[in-house]
Amino acid sequence: MVTYNSFIFEGHGISEKTGVYDPGAVYGTVRENDLADKIVTTAINYLKTTALSIHRDENNYADNDLDGNIYAAKAGISVHINAGGGTGTEIFVPSREKYLTEDFNLVKNISETLGIANRGVKSRDYNTGKIYLRSDGITLDYTDYYKEIRYAWGLGISLAIIEVGFIDTSDLKKIQANIDKIGFLIAQYIAKICGIELSKPGEPSITEDVYYRVICGSFKEKSNAEQRKKELETKGYSGIFVDIYKS
Repeated sequence: MVTYNSFIFEGHGISEKTGVYDPGAVYGTVRENDLADKIVTTAINYLKTTALSIHRDENNYADNDLDGNIYAAKAGISVHINAGGGTGTEIFVPSREKYLTEDFNLVKNISETLGIANRGVKSRDYNTGKIYLRSDGITLDYTDYYKEIRYAWGLGISLAIIEVGFIDTSDLKKIQANIDKIGFLIAQYIAKICGIELSKPGEPSITEDVYYRVICGSFKEKSNAEQRKKELETKGYSGIFVDIYKS
């Protein structure tokens, strides 16, 4: 038994149980699992900058990778690429999941990053096949259509399936060109459900100890700098000082 904070799965890939490789959807030479693998790798690398322990695995549909593990957040995500000639990003969540704020944020952020349609947060009924658009804070009550979601919920875990875009339309090139951004957004989603904020390296978090400096002119002669300082002070500005800068 292993304890993790959360998990990111590739819905397809190599089964640890059978050794069989499932590529997922295929379009020409492009395989769904190859795209998902790149996205998940990127997300995991971003999350390595945190103290979170994240379970990464593939072909969860066949292997039921959640078995025997403990997840502090009791939630995570499985990454897929859609097929069938459509366009847009969508996310499927358990019908009985009530809290969907981060799911709405993720589907919005990815669709806007790719410049494709936001197909929404959805759940699907196993018995009828009907798809429902979800609202945050409201639960539904039926058996979930997708095995990944259904099995996880039976373990008390909320698994979301993100369909990043379509492999067989113009979405593909947009996905391929934005692997890093998609990976970061998924990492950010996982961090959020684990209760932490994630910033890209080089993007400092804003705190109360951060100050922003306004510069009002640069001069070769110190006397000119002092004159500008006096002009500003006579206009009522305070906290003005002259600093030396060497290029």
